[in-house]
Amino acid sequence: MKFAAQPWLWVVPLLPVLWLGLRLWESRGRRNLRLLLGENATDHVEGRRGQLLGWDRFLLLAGLFWLLIALARPQWGASEVTVTQRGSDVVVVLDISNSMSAQDVAPSRLERAKTELGSFLGRVQDSRIGLVFFAGAAFVQCPLTLDYGTADMFLKMADTDMLSEQGTNIGAALATARQLLAKGRQGDAAAEGFQAIVLVTDGEDLEGDWQKEADACQKEGIRVIPVGVGSSEGGLIPAFDRQGRAAGFLKDDQGNVVTTHLNLEALEKLGAMAGVGTFRLGVDGLAGDRLYRELQRLGRRDLEDRRVSAYQERFVWPLLMAIACFGVRLALRPWRRSAVAAAMLAACAMVIAGPSAAGIVRDGAPAAAEGRRLYDKGDYQGALSAFQNAVVQAPDDPVLSLAVGEALFRLQQYPEATREFERALALTDDPILRAEALYNRGTTALAAGDAEGAIKSLRESLKLEPAQQDAALNLEAALRRLQQQQQQQKQDDKKAEKDEKKDQQQQQKQEEQKKQDEQQQDQQQQQDQQQQQKQDEQQKQDQQQDQQQRDQKKDQDQKQQEDQQAQSGKQKDAPPPELTDDQAAQILKALDRDEEELKRSLQKRVQGKRPRSGKRW
Repeated sequence: MKFAAQPWLWVVPLLPVLWLGLRLWESRGRRNLRLLLGENATDHVEGRRGQLLGWDRFLLLAGLFWLLIALARPQWGASEVTVTQRGSDVVVVLDISNSMSAQDVAPSRLERAKTELGSFLGRVQDSRIGLVFFAGAAFVQCPLTLDYGTADMFLKMADTDMLSEQGTNIGAALATARQLLAKGRQGDAAAEGFQAIVLVTDGEDLEGDWQKEADACQKEGIRVIPVGVGSSEGGLIPAFDRQGRAAGFLKDDQGNVVTTHLNLEALEKLGAMAGVGTFRLGVDGLAGDRLYRELQRLGRRDLEDRRVSAYQERFVWPLLMAIACFGVRLALRPWRRSAVAAAMLAACAMVIAGPSAAGIVRDGAPAAAEGRRLYDKGDYQGALSAFQNAVVQAPDDPVLSLAVGEALFRLQQYPEATREFERALALTDDPILRAEALYNRGTTALAAGDAEGAIKSLRESLKLEPAQQDAALNLEAALRRLQQQQQQQKQDDKKAEKDEKKDQQQQQKQEEQKKQDEQQQDQQQQQDQQQQQKQDEQQKQDQQQDQQQRDQKKDQDQKQQEDQQAQSGKQKDAPPPELTDDQAAQILKALDRDEEELKRSLQKRVQGKRPRSGKRW
């Protein structure tokens, strides 16, 4: 025999104390009564018989004893039963780079993360847990397991010196976690949507193609939940020597002290890709209700079967003994005999109806009722919060998933609403609930502009429940929307064709204009060449004329010189003839011409040109 609730047994030793207290209270009552009425006062008290007081106390204590035994839930009669473990797969990816040693979060980022992860493991007792550590590279520290003690032991081993390759390679971390979850699925397509990655990092100096890996996780139905560690103000990274003693703070290659900051922007981008938002350590952290509620929304699936020893509950027998003791005690009091039957019948009804009555109030019903009240009032955000609280209490209830999806639809969060309706489809085989979930998914797709998806979902809903008028109306609206989209697409295609033709014509015009400009440029170049040739020919002619003039002048000068020499020979002894005015004028003109030619020759030589005149000055 064993007791499922042993703490109630700790109250049993207090029963003798209660018996002693009752004896003292009764003794004091009798003493006060004798002082008031005399020694025989108890004989004159109506309805009081002294010989029954002992039995009254005994029955009271016996009833309490058996009631405590019943509350301790005695069990015996063990039998082997098969228990199917149901839950989800969660891989915790922990950053162990040097920046996690910063102390902007006490005592340090890594120690704080390990502490909250320990509390986190204590809450997710219905899921398989895996651990992946990463820095510049990533490795599996603990495969998916239901042994939370082993996972916690591996978690406590996390340290920044486990990897020599430093950095924050989130891409490698996500790839390693995704591969670990793929092994956990073992080809089971139904496992998609029941897996998550909790990424705990400061997000600084991101490396690797993490966006590509995040997209791959999303395509495989793996929800990536980023949890930021650290502060935006940042902190210094302690440095240690080989003996593990503090040696100041980490410095870069230039000798400057390194300050590390929480890169919240990158984590928010990652959370937006997964549609879950971003969590921060110390604000809503790993042990917070919001993260736990987010993981509970994954739902549960069959993980593994185990054979365990199950004991049968035997609390009914001590409970019946307690009721019998209380009933006999009441029967000993004449003035309460009328209530004995009612009390005993009520107690028996409680015993008989207790096990069945326990299922009347469904898990999460109060929160769901509060959500419905807020939903009817138009407070959709409050209703969403209430429905999510109900989902935490009953994660396998498809009705609650439908309620969450409807609240998200009212808040125009269509992708999240669609995910909740698909989750409800995965949780139920009831045709009515599936028809409602398909109807809601189709209506959401229609509101989001996806006419084809809306038509597909609404048709499936009508196959299950053909009498849905709203689904038929929405299907007609989706068909009209699809027709409009197709017409709009055709118009857009025609417009695109017209624009393309217009662009081609404009391009042809531009090419023709370009050709005309090139032709004009060629013609202009030809004209310039012809004009240059004319100028060159004219220059040659001018040079030839100048040369002829110079040759004629040279001949004239030589002739005059010969004539002068001849005359000088004849008139050697004669006095020089006097020059006439005409001769003097000619000589002066010749000197002026020579002077002008000399100037032009000098100017051309200064300019680097060859003078036209052949004279040697």
